[in-house]
Amino acid sequence: MKKTIRHLAVDILDQVHKVKAFAAPLLDECLDTHELSASADGRLLTHLVYGVLRQRGHLDWILASLCRGNWDKTDESIKNTLRVGLFQLKFNDRLPVFAVVDEAVKVAKKIDPAKSGLVNAVLRNYLRQGSNVEFPSIEKQPAEFLAAFHSHPLWLINSWIKMLGIAETSSLCAANNEVPPLTLRVNTRKTSRDKLQEKLASAGFNSSETPFSPDGLILNSQASPIQKTGFFQDGYLRLQDEASQLISYLVNPQSSESVLDICAGTGGKTTHLAAIMKNRGSILAADYDGKKIAELKKDTARMGITIIDTHVADLTERMPAQLTEKFDCVLVDAPCSGLGTLRRNPEIKWHTTAADLPGFTKIQDAVLQNASAAVKKGGRLIYCTCSPLPQENENVIHNFLKLNSRFSVAPPARSIPSQLIDTNGYFRTFPHLHNMDGFFAVSLTRR
Repeated sequence: MKKTIRHLAVDILDQVHKVKAFAAPLLDECLDTHELSASADGRLLTHLVYGVLRQRGHLDWILASLCRGNWDKTDESIKNTLRVGLFQLKFNDRLPVFAVVDEAVKVAKKIDPAKSGLVNAVLRNYLRQGSNVEFPSIEKQPAEFLAAFHSHPLWLINSWIKMLGIAETSSLCAANNEVPPLTLRVNTRKTSRDKLQEKLASAGFNSSETPFSPDGLILNSQASPIQKTGFFQDGYLRLQDEASQLISYLVNPQSSESVLDICAGTGGKTTHLAAIMKNRGSILAADYDGKKIAELKKDTARMGITIIDTHVADLTERMPAQLTEKFDCVLVDAPCSGLGTLRRNPEIKWHTTAADLPGFTKIQDAVLQNASAAVKKGGRLIYCTCSPLPQENENVIHNFLKLNSRFSVAPPARSIPSQLIDTNGYFRTFPHLHNMDGFFAVSLTRR
């Protein structure tokens, strides 16, 4: 029998938990398999999966309060069935409550018939007593309140309170739980922002210009998934958050330069660097993941770029001798926790723990140190992460500068808005302040 949308949502959430997977590829595969793309059911499935992932901590606090058994030991599939049901009851007031409870019970019967009574009892208990569930006191236990009410792990809340204070941490958490804008980067090798915006409008895509990046557009409405259109397939655009776009302007590559992009991934920043360079000069894109390099090559061809070469390498190892002091500019897009992208990837906050940070830092220290050997005398070294945590950012830079006196912090490129640069000369963005992902970056110069 065909699974319902709610059951498919539970299946995806189970996979996200079981193998610490990202939701996006699982959703894409499910939407294609069940022919749900651009349909109301497809939008509902996406809404349920991301809604539960964003609000999981909030939902769990309520469910644990209402569940008579041990919530922590409850089967994960039953937990997700209850989360999907409660998310609809709590955050979607248009749906008839009896239909939500009935659907959740039906899903539970298919997963574990013996637990369907539990699902029915807990959701009906919420309808009777949900308004009486109390969260921790914000005055007496501010961190615990923010963690439960705004659905973030307590260790992360404590880190942000030390860094930002209680009020700003609350604003950041609230912003992380919002649906992010769908931002794309115009491929200026093939068209201009104005021209693409006009073409998109004529095809039913309403867009607005990004406030900081000169190459960005925010899609306010779309007639169909943008990645399935000719605009995407013909290389006129790439989906890319505005903060990520600004990193390429911080790099400030010139047409005659040689650039090394370390940890290039699938090439979002790499192809942007090439466009800024007007497809002149040379770029070497390196990454340890051969599959990502293969995707980068496909995107390079799609976008009509010819100056990018690729290299698969373990970047925690020493730089090959033939690359030493060969590049005018080296970009280190360091592997990190990704905690600045929680609007787009809310599952990260449930997969990452404080114990993971030293591992990230160890890799970041090694990659930055090895990459620095490739910088020519007088060249530039740019370090960036999509994390707001000091352990992955300024601490890494401080340690690097202690060991490498020939490098120093350089003024950012003039194209970077001053409000995105802090007093140390570091580039920073936050979802609650700038409506973009949380990025950190710094430009260093080799004397």
